[in-house]
Amino acid sequence: MPTTLDEPKTMKPRPGPAAGNGARRKYWISLVLALVVVLAASTYFFYHDWPFTPTNVVKELELATSSNVQFTTFRRMILPHPGCVLEGVTLSRGRSAADRQVMKIRQLVIKGKWTGLIQKHVAIIRAEGVDAVFPPFGSGPPWKPTETDVVVDKVIANGAILQFTRHDPKQPPVKFVIEKLVAHHLARREPVKYEVRIDNPEPKGIVDASGTFGPWNMDQLSATPLSGNYSFQNADLGSFAGIRGILSSDGVFQGTLESIAVKGKTKAPDFGAKDTPHKLNLNTDFDAEVDSTNGDVTLHRVKAQLQKTIIVSKGKVASRPTEDGKTANLDFDVRSGRIQDLLLLFVSDKKSPLNGLVSLHAHTLVPPGSAPFLRRIELRGDFGIESASFTKEETQTNVNKLSTASRGGGDQDDDPENVVSDLQGHVDVKNGIATFTALRFRVPGARARMDGTFDLITQKVDLRGMLYMDAKLPEATSGIKSFLLKAIDPFLKKNRRGGAKFPVSITGTYQHPAYKADPV
Repeated sequence: MPTTLDEPKTMKPRPGPAAGNGARRKYWISLVLALVVVLAASTYFFYHDWPFTPTNVVKELELATSSNVQFTTFRRMILPHPGCVLEGVTLSRGRSAADRQVMKIRQLVIKGKWTGLIQKHVAIIRAEGVDAVFPPFGSGPPWKPTETDVVVDKVIANGAILQFTRHDPKQPPVKFVIEKLVAHHLARREPVKYEVRIDNPEPKGIVDASGTFGPWNMDQLSATPLSGNYSFQNADLGSFAGIRGILSSDGVFQGTLESIAVKGKTKAPDFGAKDTPHKLNLNTDFDAEVDSTNGDVTLHRVKAQLQKTIIVSKGKVASRPTEDGKTANLDFDVRSGRIQDLLLLFVSDKKSPLNGLVSLHAHTLVPPGSAPFLRRIELRGDFGIESASFTKEETQTNVNKLSTASRGGGDQDDDPENVVSDLQGHVDVKNGIATFTALRFRVPGARARMDGTFDLITQKVDLRGMLYMDAKLPEATSGIKSFLLKAIDPFLKKNRRGGAKFPVSITGTYQHPAYKADPV
């Protein structure tokens, strides 16, 4: 049937008010349920999987340090970065008082990343007010790091204080102040980059170092690699008993914890002994090996220039069981050096008592302690001095007269610069006393052999021996004394050259020596 214009069209029914409200209700219910699920999941995550809870943080710290960790307060951080703040943190290791290790941290701040929560990635750890006490260096319970999946971008521990107790409980601990310590990218089985500045206690001075460390060798911790460069400035050698001067050093190092190869240079423009006024220029090039597990140093080769004399040495500076400090065991060699450069380390006069070219081979032992350096040093060596001359006018004059008379030459003069030759012998130094044996020297017309001692502290001399004269004794004198000596000449002992032989001695002090010769 055709449709007319007046017939109404069929229309779809529109939803009423009740139907619209129902749709909106379903939308909001779905939204609320979703929020409830998110909140529930977040709550579960925050209290169970959220990394910055007291339980999780303590667990990771104990895992990383193999220590027992405690704290006084804990505060979570949510915005702008996830993390936490711990105050009054204490890390402790060791079962007895002898090997107890305790580190206290005033405040430990840990900041994470929202993007790194699942991957256990921490942006920064900052330790403030660190004060750690350890047993004597190189001792204490063994420590082995535990591998962790946590990655830390940066660790900062500026101003940390590390103290090592001594074997002698009456002695104060050795204290290192870490003015700056920054480590980058701490991750399992990857090397760490670091920068550190240390206020070194002995010798007092500032050490700056940077380089790489690790990764840990879990099978043998001492084989963990490290490398870098260092600068040691304004080191006050006065902290060592007996010597003084300001030292600077620069070098590079590479190796493992138990064997770090170090090559460097040192400069000390005012080096000297505390008991003498001389300031000597001392420069060295060295090749050494350091064991960082106990601080022992092996010197493979040290080339030192003291004034104009070259000294080559090698040896070891190491600790002894139950003893604080280090003992130096060193071998020295000098070839065609200047004896005056060496003697200025031991004498207080403006000039060395002797000039000449010296060759020396010696072994020295210097134990730790508070006693004066000259009392502690032990030395055993052989020496030879060529073209020697005494700088003290009285001494040189007596030697000149002895030489002239020995050759039967009356009052003729000799060149004082070349009077003494072939001066050689053996010396042992202990408790501040230098003991000479087989001390031999020549002057034109005579030769001598003496034994005796020289006190390095009081400068007291006691040398005694025999003088062998090239000329016969009566030819060395004149007048009535000559006449009497000619009468007994056949009874005098003769050396192989036919000259006289008689006892001689040098006593008194270095400042006021006494010479005595007894021809009969």
